[in-house]
Amino acid sequence: MDLFFIVKKYIIIYLIILNQLLNINLYFMKKSNFISNQIYKDIKKLNIKILTRFPPEPNGFLHIGHIKSIWINFGIAKKFNGQCNLRFDDTNPSIEKDIYVKAIQEDIKWLGFKWNGQVKYASDYFEQIYDWSKYLIHNGKAYVDDLSYKEIHEYRGTLTKPGINSPYRNRSVKENIDLIERMRQGEFLEGNKVLRAKIDMSSPNINLRDPIIYRIRNIKHHKLGYKWKIYPSYDFAHGQSDAIEGITHSICTLEFEDHRPLYNWFLNNLPVPSKPRQIEFARLNIQYTITSKRKIKLLIDLKIVNSWDDPRLSTISGLRRRGYTPESLHKLCEMTGITRSNAIINIKMQYHAIRSNLEEKAPRAMCIIKPIKLIITNIDKKYEEILQIPIHPKKYMGIRNIPFNKELWIDIDDFMLDPPNKFYRLTLGNKVRLRNAYVITCNKVVFDKNGRVYNLLANVDFNTLGVNPKGYKIKGVIHWVSIKHGVFLEIRKYNNLFKIEDPEKEKNFLDYINYNSIEIIKAIGEPYLKNALPENCYQFERVGYFCADRYDHNKEKLVFNKTVNLKDSWNNYANI
Repeated sequence: MDLFFIVKKYIIIYLIILNQLLNINLYFMKKSNFISNQIYKDIKKLNIKILTRFPPEPNGFLHIGHIKSIWINFGIAKKFNGQCNLRFDDTNPSIEKDIYVKAIQEDIKWLGFKWNGQVKYASDYFEQIYDWSKYLIHNGKAYVDDLSYKEIHEYRGTLTKPGINSPYRNRSVKENIDLIERMRQGEFLEGNKVLRAKIDMSSPNINLRDPIIYRIRNIKHHKLGYKWKIYPSYDFAHGQSDAIEGITHSICTLEFEDHRPLYNWFLNNLPVPSKPRQIEFARLNIQYTITSKRKIKLLIDLKIVNSWDDPRLSTISGLRRRGYTPESLHKLCEMTGITRSNAIINIKMQYHAIRSNLEEKAPRAMCIIKPIKLIITNIDKKYEEILQIPIHPKKYMGIRNIPFNKELWIDIDDFMLDPPNKFYRLTLGNKVRLRNAYVITCNKVVFDKNGRVYNLLANVDFNTLGVNPKGYKIKGVIHWVSIKHGVFLEIRKYNNLFKIEDPEKEKNFLDYINYNSIEIIKAIGEPYLKNALPENCYQFERVGYFCADRYDHNKEKLVFNKTVNLKDSWNNYANI
């Protein structure tokens, strides 16, 4: 028998170590998808070690659409015991900044992913990419063009009409080499000349109609300063950077599907050290959100939102500030799956992902949004009792101390003078339980001079703490906070920034802005909340889930952002 348990013990240890060595992502292990299936075939056929990459452009903060790409690229690498590079495709210095580089790295780390080795940049390979442009020229597959951008666009043709060859298309190799070198030295003004690949101006795929692969930009680069006067196009730098790094699979969203023939043309016409395989998937699109960086920046410039991390935006930093957790965003990716069909996901899925996560992990607290005074008439002014309440009802997180005394705040929505049927909260003469405390009976309503309810008077039954009263059943429970001990909170409630489900497709998307997308409320919370730290999430009982603001919350000013309601409501599905 002893031998059996010893063997069993070592088998368990072996399985734990094996799991750690394989570092397998459980989602990708338990669910097959077309990307995993294709990579599995490639591994069997080519006997390769998987190397993927996440290649953002540092021209803005990452948004919810990037989350799926991060999750897939890092997850696939993890499943097949490979690696994933982080590479910034920094080929457009006019809109790229170090602040974006830092923010993107922070977002990826916060999501729980670790990239392979050092951070990489397309600009690390500019010299090699430039040499490859000259290789194309020497092989008659690239030329310097003097046409303006407008003329190039006009010569390009349409989906039903072939393009027209540039009059500069047949320049000699010697002239093209001379011109590209002079372009590099900064002899020409921006727009005077470009380098184009010589492919096929009659191709049905417009991307193959002699695309621009170098343009003049005499602008400071965020990393290289003014070293370069010309910059490769994204299409030219992207695939060649993949090849230099030895990327096995370039996994990207469907908008790059039409670019795949060009991606492969460069790989097949250059002496690259490897030839990655491009696979496309449908990006993550959510109702009522904008993911275009250009449009998000416009919202910021117009002061419709405050910054890239405004909680009303679908940027990762905005979602984080609002109270979304890495686990909830991973869950959202699982729920939406990996497909090749573009669709707009119902925003309820996003709400469900965070709600189910916070239900398990968020400490509880009581908060009064619309306070009205409740006076307990059958206790003395000096009476005070400390109730010890679990921080979480289902798992042990410790105990919080809640003072109970004569004067309390309750929410005015929990009281009605003339209640409808099945209103189980407080009414005159009715009994309810104060959450985690005693049963009370409302015996008097005090009105102000305008006839509005000013405060309520009630008796407490001290025999009902933690037990049901004898002889009658209590159906209603309301939350409360001691007036003497309550702490003041600033609550920021958010609604959707747009009034329509798909603002991204609208040309005049600003016409659909919801200018009531934020409401700032003064509220009162139980004293336990004064210890909240930035980014701490709570369930305000019977109200919703809230997160202490990442930047504005401190000991002197307690600021909480509403993350999500406690449950769905049929008439409030578009709101949080």
